[in-house]
Amino acid sequence: MFFKKINLSSSLISNFFSLVILQGANYIFPLLTIPFLFRTLGVDTFGLINFASAFAQYFVILTDFGFNLSGVQFISANRGNKELRDTFFVNVLISQLFLFFIGLIILLLVLFIFDKFSHNKWLYLLSYLTVFGTVLLPTWFFQGMEEMKYITKINIATRTLAIIPIFFLVKSDADYLLVPFFYGLGSVASGVIALYTAKTRFEVNLCLAKVSLSAIKKCLKDSSDFFVSRISVSIYTVSNTFVLGLVLGNVAVGYYAAAEKLYLALQSMFGPLNNALYPYMIKNRDIVVFKKIFITVLVINCIVLPVCIYNSDFIMQLVYKNVAIESVNVLKILFGVCLISVPSILLGYPLLGAFGHARYTNRTVIIASFFHVAMLVLLLFINSITVYSVASLVVLTELFVLGLRANGVRRLIFEN
Repeated sequence: MFFKKINLSSSLISNFFSLVILQGANYIFPLLTIPFLFRTLGVDTFGLINFASAFAQYFVILTDFGFNLSGVQFISANRGNKELRDTFFVNVLISQLFLFFIGLIILLLVLFIFDKFSHNKWLYLLSYLTVFGTVLLPTWFFQGMEEMKYITKINIATRTLAIIPIFFLVKSDADYLLVPFFYGLGSVASGVIALYTAKTRFEVNLCLAKVSLSAIKKCLKDSSDFFVSRISVSIYTVSNTFVLGLVLGNVAVGYYAAAEKLYLALQSMFGPLNNALYPYMIKNRDIVVFKKIFITVLVINCIVLPVCIYNSDFIMQLVYKNVAIESVNVLKILFGVCLISVPSILLGYPLLGAFGHARYTNRTVIIASFFHVAMLVLLLFINSITVYSVASLVVLTELFVLGLRANGVRRLIFEN
């Protein structure tokens, strides 16, 4: 077995496979509904829903505030200290609820001020349910404890129950509000069950933990670097859909989103390894194991992705039946992004972050986000915003991040 050959711990293997199943569920379940929604709602309404979802992701990033990275680090380092662990858990939860209400106020102001949003206010409000669900879901806690099997089971159960009604109740584009409602309901259910699991299985005391304003401020301050990093990443991920919607409208978003969903599904196959490796490397700093995993992933990447690029037309037809050539071409470009982004992600937190260079890792995406914004502004200035130009810009930005991180690994780890 591959895992035995590189001497991986049982906790890493268990966490890895739990994350594989979880990540698979996160993308397989939407892939079950996306072709159905694409055909039932039409490209315009499908694009509108994805635009609202992209807008909601900004609030997800706000409420997460980097805790999905800083929280993993803290819990992994203090899992044996119940008092510290419980106090951190409750302070993070209160911090996120505070940010949730700030986000809600911002959303209501946007809906009140801008006509583009006020015309579909219920769509944006229902999409905000997902934000509440992510606040309640302490994935960082289970990841830091290396017990992701619980989150996996919860997510699969709730997502299954959430998507089934969509197939029976969404009959035309008039029923589009049911989509964010059921997605949001599943997200909130996941969060509630996860909190109950943390309380019963890990005896997290949600009532007696020491809570104070100073402790909450410290939580936010300690996670602020990670938050800036997450915001920066969103500029060249979530913002692409958002900008296309603002400039070109819902149809362009529909074409881009149809391809992006498949690209994200493929990229997600490597996500579990990254998420399982991060807490493992924080504890062990085993560079030998990292090198073997990195090379193996690189080889798989270079075999799988060219095949996917060549068969992009077939893949799109298989999933969506009838698709526009714009979506097929965007998919080819985005599959090419995976060749760059996968090694870049592994060089980030699992290596640089675990070796104490999280600040440098954060800085790479901050610098790259400035580059991405500058290029978007240039494209806008020369009237060249298209689904192709935006997808191609993602390639350039990911190349930039990879170059920065590879240089950082050379200077900060291998030369020291």
